[in-house]
Amino acid sequence: MRKITLILLTLFSINTYSSESLFDKANTLYIQEQYRNAILLYDSIISTGKESSELYYNLGNCYYKKSDWANAIWHYEKSLSIASDPKTLENLELTRLQLIDRIEEIPQLFYKKWKINAINLLPTKTWQTLTIICIWIILILQLLNKLLKYKRKYLFSLFNILALILVYMSYISHEEKTKKNIGIIFSESAEVNSAPTRKSVNLFVLHPGTKVEIIDNINEWINIKIANGKNGWIKKSDCKTLK
Repeated sequence: MRKITLILLTLFSINTYSSESLFDKANTLYIQEQYRNAILLYDSIISTGKESSELYYNLGNCYYKKSDWANAIWHYEKSLSIASDPKTLENLELTRLQLIDRIEEIPQLFYKKWKINAINLLPTKTWQTLTIICIWIILILQLLNKLLKYKRKYLFSLFNILALILVYMSYISHEEKTKKNIGIIFSESAEVNSAPTRKSVNLFVLHPGTKVEIIDNINEWINIKIANGKNGWIKKSDCKTLK
């Protein structure tokens, strides 16, 4: 049993070291402006099942340097879906300035904007971890109260309120990251139709890099909505989803 455990640990260490080595090599190639080769190495890491916000961020930078705006935006968005980061957001906004489609978002109500900003302060996993820690503290306080008669009602109430807030933030953060199915337009010219058929009315056209929310799908068609509230049907092949 010990031999099997040792072999598994050795294989895991070799695999981890190999991935780190590839990541370092890819970073070096990026510095040397060999973006195509860097992309191949970064993608080879992802193909092993390893993902990280930094990995997708670096891929986004590579595609940005190659002026491949659709791929750059897709990878920045993928990075942000794992963890929010100011530098990723900044690069994403810079990339959007290069797009053909300049779509103005519908202004959000102030309280919704505050909620989203608060949620994005931390990744979902961090909110969940803080919630667990807070619950453990409450349990410890209860135990101290029973064993040592450590009575601090205000402290107990404070952590109860904090736990409720953290549970809410964890839930909302998870919902925001998972409920929306987001896609990026990759087709050079994606015709948005009024119905899932070529015979329907052509409403407008979208170009590479435009972000869409996928609402529904029928066979090879998907119903999408863009930031300004307009919606319609496009072919599935016109966009690439983040999930």
